[in-house]
Amino acid sequence: MDDFYYESTILRVGDEAADLINGGILILFGEPLPRDLESLSVVHKPADNPALEIRAGDELWLGGARLTLTAVGERAQENLTTLGHMVVYVNPDPAAGLLPGAVHAEGPLGVPEPGCELRLVRA
Repeated sequence: MDDFYYESTILRVGDEAADLINGGILILFGEPLPRDLESLSVVHKPADNPALEIRAGDELWLGGARLTLTAVGERAQENLTTLGHMVVYVNPDPAAGLLPGAVHAEGPLGVPEPGCELRLVRA
């Protein structure tokens, strides 16, 4: 059994989100979200609030992709809990700083399909 502590279903992918994802930036937002951010976001419907605190070493599963979290900003937990919002920078430049609401991750990332599951898994 997988030890996931957050589960959500992808509802839709904004018009500009695929370009961002292909560039290594995944913007997740739960509903409702600001209209001006919808085209940039992957919109999802959480099953519940995270049961645990997000931490480096955990995994983000998005459809068939498995990413390992390498750094977690100090506001990432609050943003995910209150807004379903998380910005994931995939394979970032090592010199790039960590923004307070951001998460850094390593691994392959593709554009998710509506209906696929998103999970945060304690490693």
